[in-house]
Amino acid sequence: MPFFRPAQTPQPKPFPRRQGAKQGAASGRAQPLSLRGALRRLAIIALALALVSSAPAQRRAVPPKVAAALAETNAILRDVARLRELPIRRPVKSGYRSRKEVEQFVIQDFESSQTPEELAAQSKMLVALALIPKDYSLREEMIRLLTEQIAGFYQPKTGEFVLTESLVSDDPDSQRIAIAHELTHALQDQHFDLRRFEKPAKGNSDRDVAARALIEGDATVAMLAYAFDGRLDIRKMPLSIGALLETSGALSEDPKKTPALVAAPKALKQLLLFPYAGGADFVQALLRDGGWARVSRAFTDLPESTEQILHPEKYFARERPVAVALPDLTDALGDDWRFVTDDVQGELGYRLILGKFIDEKRAKQAAQGWGGDRSALYERRSTGQLCLIQSTRWDAAAAAQAFFSAYAERTQRRFPRQDFDRSQADLMAGEGVYIERRGAKVFILEGLPSGADARAIVERLSKRDDHRRNF
Repeated sequence: MPFFRPAQTPQPKPFPRRQGAKQGAASGRAQPLSLRGALRRLAIIALALALVSSAPAQRRAVPPKVAAALAETNAILRDVARLRELPIRRPVKSGYRSRKEVEQFVIQDFESSQTPEELAAQSKMLVALALIPKDYSLREEMIRLLTEQIAGFYQPKTGEFVLTESLVSDDPDSQRIAIAHELTHALQDQHFDLRRFEKPAKGNSDRDVAARALIEGDATVAMLAYAFDGRLDIRKMPLSIGALLETSGALSEDPKKTPALVAAPKALKQLLLFPYAGGADFVQALLRDGGWARVSRAFTDLPESTEQILHPEKYFARERPVAVALPDLTDALGDDWRFVTDDVQGELGYRLILGKFIDEKRAKQAAQGWGGDRSALYERRSTGQLCLIQSTRWDAAAAAQAFFSAYAERTQRRFPRQDFDRSQADLMAGEGVYIERRGAKVFILEGLPSGADARAIVERLSKRDDHRRNF
């Protein structure tokens, strides 16, 4: 499933304070906060932080409140380095840009991360999966999402931390906590080279999401540690940070402040939020396993799939995703068909794909047991008709059966007026649709042209050799 890197720091909401806490304490540190209040603030600040590459900030008049926030950068960096256990290797430059300038840089970064053809292919994949409407303008809407409430960012290309006037409020604690998140990225960059993550891996967005979850989860947990000045032992928290974010209402949307996010298709919102909440849970598991040193080792021993983020025990057990290969099927579809793109959906992807039409709890259960997959998208040149071929692998036949049943229900709900042949327990067939389970494999063909031999296509898919990826 296509993954879009968030590219902004939204303006944070006021942080609930403990009774007696003073604003702007002389120490320059954020005052300790209630856990629920901190989590709410954490989600707002981390909602759409990102790493942006652009030119250094030019000299210009800096608003006084921005100048005051920037003046605290070095002190905050020292605190974050202590809490995150990553020594400062070089000073971090800090600067100011106007909101309009940052918007332009974010747009340039978004457009430089993929060609117009690649973005069009991603859009068609999302349409084929029924995750966005056919007439959805992906480029324009993603730019709206990525430029909404910009406040600041760290850019690996120049090693600079940039603020806009949008960050500065009357709450210094909010400023410091948001800055702490971005300065964690600066420390990550100094130790682990974040530029290697700037270009998405072709054909495996699931792996990209997993890497981004490590990066943003690390910064989110470090920011939480900073908010409590190290007084909260995250390793001993009985609940996951992600679960607390959800139950506290921290991820709720404000139509007045984030209209683009509120209006976005559900799957896009979940993709943007997952690296923060899901990534924080993963980093929390790493901390419990071996402290911050274990988190740092993960940057050289990267998670390979969202399955490993969702189930850290599979990361620790080295359960590698199955690399699924697909044959070129243009000959089976017809002369008028062309290959568009391919991708790996992953466990998170199938949660979203199923959850669009069926109960989310059941969708999560059905996506568990994912072992690997690959989807290939084809298009009829003359009409624009899309055909999506999905070849999936599951840990056991029972897991494959659970997924098959859930996907069949999804398909029936997606096409409620269509009659499907369910005469065989492991097969569902209808106009343009063919789904079959064979042992621990499930094959899904959607948008098939009339006359295409679905059984012959599945036979070709089933004979492809699979292998477990090496870390």
